[in-house]
This record gives sequence, structure tokens and C-alpha cells, in this order.
Amino acid sequence: MFGIRFSLKTLMGLVVVVSVLIVLATKWQYRDRLVTSFLDPQSVEATALLALPVLVEEEGLSTAKFTANYRDVRWLFTRAENRVALSGGLQADFANDQVIIRTDQSDDLKKLVAEMTQADRLEGDYAVVRGVAVDQHNRPVAYLPVDLIGPTPSMNECLTRADGSFSVPVQVKPSDDYSLRFRRSYAETYKTMPFSLGKTKREVVMRVIIPQKG
Repeated sequence: MFGIRFSLKTLMGLVVVVSVLIVLATKWQYRDRLVTSFLDPQSVEATALLALPVLVEEEGLSTAKFTANYRDVRWLFTRAENRVALSGGLQADFANDQVIIRTDQSDDLKKLVAEMTQADRLEGDYAVVRGVAVDQHNRPVAYLPVDLIGPTPSMNECLTRADGSFSVPVQVKPSDDYSLRFRRSYAETYKTMPFSLGKTKREVVMRVIIPQKG
């Protein structure tokens, strides 16, 4: 229409130039983000991060240490307590994404743990962001606050565990603009690269490298 013609070689050159500009702009935009590696949720590395319940005897009481992987641990415990017929009393202590349950009825404890394990899965519009935080020397970064930033935020609810692993469950609104923020203090924070969460992507697993303090 305007009498302008481009050769195939010229068009390919323009595509390359535009692609390079997009890459450079993206790198500049996310220059301060953490080194973030996204893992296949079914991979060996990702499944190794899933916590398993531990049942032991402590001071004459049957004790279970249950760490939630996909859902809020308080919701899991309340659901199980309402569904299992208990024959005795119990004590439950919550910390981060773990509950420690003590009782003198070992059968009750096993039923509770089995019910919680069965319910600890993704369903409906629930999603989870989990993974592990390490430093430059591949050492776990423990007890660091983790916040989910995005349309459905989760603030001041999760910490990395002793081994650096973490799990942030959320009732999610689909978006391509989620990220995690790790905090050593309110003045020293780190954000991951952005990622998507939604109905077709409800589990994101990542490995992040946290800079050494100072």
C-alpha cells in the first residue's frame, strides 16, 4: 500500500533486534531479583522437599510432628479432629506450618495423622508455592519469613524450615504476576522472579539463592 518492501533477510534481522531489546529490557527490569530456578513438581528434587509426618514416643505420650505441604496446617488439624472419633484427650502445638500432637491414645494419633495426610492436597481454587532457600554455598537458609506477593497475597504467615524448605498455600486468583518475598528485616528484602498461578498451574516449586547477610 505504501510502496515499502522488506526482504526476508531484513525481516529476520528486525526480529532478532527486537528479541535482543526485549531480553535486555527484561534483565534490567528484574536485575535485583533473586536467582530463581523453577523445578518440575514431579522431579526427584521437588518431591524430596515434601515433608513426611513423624510419629515418636516422648515422655510416655504418643507424639506426631506433622508438617503441611499443600494446605494450612490449622485447617488440616481442625478438619481431622472433627472427622475422627477420639477416645481420649490430646494437646496440639502449632508453629509455622507444623503441628505437634501429643496424646496417650496411639490409635487416635494414627487416625488423625492419616486423615490430615489424606486431606493435604490441592483441590478447588487452592494453589501452593513451595521450594527451598539456600545461600551461595548451597547451605539452607532457615527461619526466614516468606510472603506471597500478587493478586492473592499471603503475608506474615510462613517461614522457611530448618532445612531451608518452605510451603506457601493460598486460595488463588489466576495471574501471571506472582512473586515471593523473603525478609531478613523490613529493610532487607529479596524477591523472586515472577511466576504464574491459576487453575492450570496450581503448584510452583522453586529453588532460590539468598545473598549472604551483609
